[in-house]
Amino acid sequence: MIKRKSDISSVLMLLALICLMAGGWHVARKKARLREASSLPYYKIEMSQIADGQYEGRTNTSFLHLHLMVTVENHQLKNIEVLENDGLDGETAKPIIQEMIKQNKIVVPAIKGAELGSLVYISCVSTALSL
Repeated sequence: MIKRKSDISSVLMLLALICLMAGGWHVARKKARLREASSLPYYKIEMSQIADGQYEGRTNTSFLHLHLMVTVENHQLKNIEVLENDGLDGETAKPIIQEMIKQNKIVVPAIKGAELGSLVYISCVSTALSL
């Protein structure tokens, strides 16, 4: 049992230090993931140049493994099927697929709250269509 005022102060200071360290670790990890997502390949794709067919793409990061099948018909994105989606932001960023199809563009605004996952989806689709 803690009996002295100085013991209580020491415990509170220790808890504050632990919280600060955990916060710093979290921020550093988020920055590292952002650097990783930013360094993924992103290709400028002109849909008018893409032939009909199915295109397979895979993108693996330390936080998300994504495997997609992209279907193109008449130079239009018709379907983007998720074959593997394992990790952080994968499900939350999934609505970006519908925006890509709707706008017939690969580079669309990121899903709020799932920016990292959105970057992985964009990279994966652009990689599939660039091969």
